[in-house]
Amino acid sequence: DQNQMNAQPRDKIQQGGKLIWPLTGLPSNLNYNQLDGTDADGLYIIAAVMPRPMIADAAAKPKYSPEYLTGEPKLETTPKQVVTYELNPKAIWYDGTPITAADYIAQWKALNGTNNAFRIAGSNGYDQIESVTQGSGKFEVIVTYKTPYSDWKALFSPLYPASTNNNPNTFNTGWKDRFLTSGGPFKFQSYDATAKTFTLVPNEKWWGNKPKLDAIVYRAIDADAQPTALANNEIDMMDIGANADYYNKAKVVTDIDIRVAGGPNFRHLTINGQSPMLQDVKVRQALAMGIDRAAIARAQLGPLPFVPMPLGNHIFMENQAGYQDNSAVVAFNPDKARQTLDEAGWKVQGDKRVKDGKTLAIRLIIPAGIVGARNEATLIQNMLGQINVQVNIDTVPVDDFFDKYVRPGQFDFTLFSWLGNAFPIGSAQSIYAKPVGEKIQQNYARIGSDQLDQLYREAIQELDPQKAIAKANEIDKLIWAEVHSLTLYQRPEIWATKKSLANMGAYGFADIIFEDIGWMAAPAGK
Repeated sequence: DQNQMNAQPRDKIQQGGKLIWPLTGLPSNLNYNQLDGTDADGLYIIAAVMPRPMIADAAAKPKYSPEYLTGEPKLETTPKQVVTYELNPKAIWYDGTPITAADYIAQWKALNGTNNAFRIAGSNGYDQIESVTQGSGKFEVIVTYKTPYSDWKALFSPLYPASTNNNPNTFNTGWKDRFLTSGGPFKFQSYDATAKTFTLVPNEKWWGNKPKLDAIVYRAIDADAQPTALANNEIDMMDIGANADYYNKAKVVTDIDIRVAGGPNFRHLTINGQSPMLQDVKVRQALAMGIDRAAIARAQLGPLPFVPMPLGNHIFMENQAGYQDNSAVVAFNPDKARQTLDEAGWKVQGDKRVKDGKTLAIRLIIPAGIVGARNEATLIQNMLGQINVQVNIDTVPVDDFFDKYVRPGQFDFTLFSWLGNAFPIGSAQSIYAKPVGEKIQQNYARIGSDQLDQLYREAIQELDPQKAIAKANEIDKLIWAEVHSLTLYQRPEIWATKKSLANMGAYGFADIIFEDIGWMAAPAGK
């Protein structure tokens, strides 16, 4: 429940100035609910522009946002779970259309998984809803669930207008590289493809607290170039993450704060279960046993202000209620890894493993310009080399990484971070749910089971938190046994920011309140 944001009351913050916010790449789709719109860089932009009816604090406790709701939603659990939302009549889309029950109804219909024309990132929770209807008027929303759903507060955030959720083509492609509207404190102003910048300015139709900043300029810049850009006043902050080199460079920059928190984010290795080399679970288990996750954690986190521990859970972080290490089934054991590969028919010939005339060679895809991914990949390459498995590291352009490689399954192994939220069980379901044909949601490993899906149904329907946690850990044990992915370590939330920047930094489990970000005193060049 701790974070470091330089939290300040609004009256201590100057009116005006701009914030230059670096991203590793600009998003290809600004519909966060669409399959191509789920990257973290995109959410940093989307969350400033689109409605979020519920927001979480640093303790991961969600509460209603008064800009969108007049009070906490009303929850009834018998005879069925029913949630009633009273909407703020002042809330409008940029064209002046009120935000009403129609928007909630359309979002449910688009995301509940019944219409395959909508290329959704996940149906989590929406598929548990029986109906969404207008109540006593257009500002009352009644959501009735088929079965209980414990993470109901995670739904409808971000919210998109009915006008863009009613049509699959608009849903899938209408938000590419642009916003169709705004319903938040900021609005889209410009996109510069040459400078790779995306500029937001205050939404003059916003009915809440006036944003303190005159503009947020999101600038795509290689992660490796960000420490120098910070030192040269070209950017105002940067996400250091687990990179010791960035940390050492940033902490000596004049007028910089290092802000730290434990957030819901983790580094991991995703394993493509549809790859011909990796369809056999015994092979996946053997490769997992050949990777020393503790050594990777030490190498990446050792020089940082964090305890370098491998993460042993796919759902809960180490500082979260419910965490337990379930990774024993693939504990580091090179001898057992060699034996298991041998039993699976992969025999050592020279320095390689061969079966039916084919060499066991793993293609590990990483994005260019991310030195942490390169370090992790090299460690994995060396570790698997010790059990005679060849790993070929393939570095691809960062802008193509997800669109052309991860989502289409053009990899054997890949490394990236999952960024979580205050709802660890329900939000992760789309990552581990069994794919149905090409409908994979966010399950880029394309590995799943009916048993896991059934456990997920039970977990998300469980309104007793302790029972839900127990179910979630049963799910995690199955994920480890299937070797869907290997969690490496909880990704440190370490931000380097200008000292006078307020209400921004290492936010941990909290949601960022964009209208409250600002400068206590204008830094040079502001």
